Amino acid sequence: MAKTRSDHLLYSLEELVPYDFEKFKFKLQNTSLEKEHSRIPRGQLQTAKPVKLATLLVTHYGEEDAVRLTLQVLRAINQHLLAEELNRAISPGCQVKESDTDSSAMSGSSGEIKPKSLKIPDGLEEVPPSSGRPQDKAVCPLCRAQEGDPDLLPGESHGSLEWQEGLQMASLSPKSLPQCERHMKQVQLLFCEDHGEPICLICGLSQEHRGHRVRPIEEAALEYKEQIQKQLGHLKELRKSGEEQRSQGDKKTANSLKQAETQKQRIQYQLEQLCQFLEQQEQLFVACLEELGQTIGQVRETYGTRVTRDIALLDKLIGELEAKQCQPEWELMKDIGVTLHRAKKVTVPELWATPPEVKEKIHLLYQKSQFVEKRMRHFLETLRSEMEMFNVPELTGGQAP
Repeated sequence: MAKTRSDHLLYSLEELVPYDFEKFKFKLQNTSLEKEHSRIPRGQLQTAKPVKLATLLVTHYGEEDAVRLTLQVLRAINQHLLAEELNRAISPGCQVKESDTDSSAMSGSSGEIKPKSLKIPDGLEEVPPSSGRPQDKAVCPLCRAQEGDPDLLPGESHGSLEWQEGLQMASLSPKSLPQCERHMKQVQLLFCEDHGEPICLICGLSQEHRGHRVRPIEEAALEYKEQIQKQLGHLKELRKSGEEQRSQGDKKTANSLKQAETQKQRIQYQLEQLCQFLEQQEQLFVACLEELGQTIGQVRETYGTRVTRDIALLDKLIGELEAKQCQPEWELMKDIGVTLHRAKKVTVPELWATPPEVKEKIHLLYQKSQFVEKRMRHFLETLRSEMEMFNVPELTGGQAP
């Protein structure tokens, strides 16, 4: 007895692992239908097992449309192998008798049976001898390309990009995806916009999320990826602007440093000129004072010599008079007149008198000293007063002047 389309549809649903079966039901709720068909009630769909779901599909859409809708959903959840097998099973001329199916099932029961959703390219099928192809060759069930086909480029895989994505999705285990903490073994396939968190299918039907904006997590992730891409572009623009600002800041800083160095050299040069001038004036003052000191020393030496000579003359006369006073009368009276005349003629030693040239030099030095002292005091007071106006804490490091 040949299998019907409903039998093949049920077989395809039974081949889905629990995770893919839940994903199939979720995708079925969001798949567009023809106008004359109504959707399966959500409550019946959530609790349906493979047999119940196959019955609901055939009842609501008819056998042919149910198979077509099943193929559409299988491809949408990347179950391309299972969809291709179902498509070949329902194609004209490919009806398989129940006895043949049972015998093939018996022959394969000794080996390990893998779910269709987890099959990978090792599921290549052998081509019957009647097809005209060598029996030791195999073909890909999707692209129908023969293994070792020379038309394929080296390293080129069978099938399209969707086929490769289907294999990748099929290799994922439900345990590798986040599961709902409230409902065990329920994968979080939805995203609640109001709560901003992933939820499972049962949570989406609960009172807590009723009326909320709930959509597939892949769709929400795609939208958020676009937002992330937009923000990345904005941040990169900001970073580029920051780099430009830093470059301009570096140029301005280098220019400011150059100006500061130029001003520093200029101030140093001016201060060095001032120091040299003051040193020259100091040397002139010292030379004048030394010369004046030498002149005063010479005058003092001359005056001292003269005064010493006068004092020596006085000492001599004093000695003679003292000697005369002690002589006898007849000797005292000898030359007494000459001796007294000499004593009367002796004058007081010459008083000290500063030479006119020394007085003039001292007067000039005094005036010059007064002028320099007055100017230096005025210069220091003016400089200190004006420099205090520029003693900004930001420039002086916050230290008091």
